[in-house]
Amino acid sequence: MSRLPRILLVHTGGTFGMTWVTRPGPLSPGAGLADVLRHVPWLDAAADVRPHVLMNEDSSDLAPAHWERIGAFLAERLPEHDGAVVLHGTDTLAFTAAALSFVLEGLDRPVVVTGAQRPIADVRTDARGNLVHSVLLAASGLPEVGVWFGSWLFRGNRATKTRIQSYDAFESPGFPPLAEAGVDLVVHRERALPPRPPPLRLVPGFDPRVLPLQLFPGAPPSLLSRAVESGEVRGVVLRAFGAGNLPIAEPGWAAAVRDATGWGIPVVLASQCGEGRVDLDSYRGGVAAREAGALPAGEMTFEAATVKLMWLLGRCLPADEVRRLFLADLAGEGAHGAVAPV
Repeated sequence: MSRLPRILLVHTGGTFGMTWVTRPGPLSPGAGLADVLRHVPWLDAAADVRPHVLMNEDSSDLAPAHWERIGAFLAERLPEHDGAVVLHGTDTLAFTAAALSFVLEGLDRPVVVTGAQRPIADVRTDARGNLVHSVLLAASGLPEVGVWFGSWLFRGNRATKTRIQSYDAFESPGFPPLAEAGVDLVVHRERALPPRPPPLRLVPGFDPRVLPLQLFPGAPPSLLSRAVESGEVRGVVLRAFGAGNLPIAEPGWAAAVRDATGWGIPVVLASQCGEGRVDLDSYRGGVAAREAGALPAGEMTFEAATVKLMWLLGRCLPADEVRRLFLADLAGEGAHGAVAPV
């Protein structure tokens, strides 16, 4: 008789296991996994679920140190299991999933990050379905970090939260789901990354001194210049117009980007648009950004571009290597270059 798949269930907190102290009122952290699992007693028929409470935090309070802690735990325990499910709050779930996709070198089995819009103890909750599907997909053999939510498994570094009050809270702009649930659970193995060469290990290091800036009509270039002059910023993700365009009637923006890159501070050009590829050769504003030394985000989500830049800067690499690796597609995140080893 074949054994059930061994699935590591890692609790980090979030709405999934929260409770109401009084109604109406704010949610508070619950008791942890014991309370969560009693709501799905049939789950042990599908998998040998091995729970562990790593932390119990609202995801709004999670920081790069928590990403590394989750990654280190997975790197240590995952080889003993067929896959893992990470329970996480939805607000910063896409950041954590992107981070895990970069720091887990040698990943050859699934890590599914999931959460819920309502606590699992609620009658009308999405938590039970998300947990069951995540456990099943953690046993699927897909060798990458994914985000399960609603009816879809998305690549972890391609997912972004787009809705606050919907059970379909996440989307994957520009990349199709790795799995989807209807009457059947359909896994698209042809879309998955190839297994990474073993052994599994953590590649840590995040520098949080990355500044996101939103470009808007009339935005003064001094927003960027003063941030650079403060000495507190090591990288910038600039959400520009369209395909990554800077204003050209205001040449100060290109000059501010040139000054930043001249000081060794990488400036990434992302887009305010939810879907599409940043192409700095499509319009004059993009060409001006490229000539000033800006890096295109390609199809990367804002979360993936930000986390990737933080990770590369945190590894204390030479500036040319940071640029090269940012442009390379390291984990299927949608950068401009072909998939390349770290």
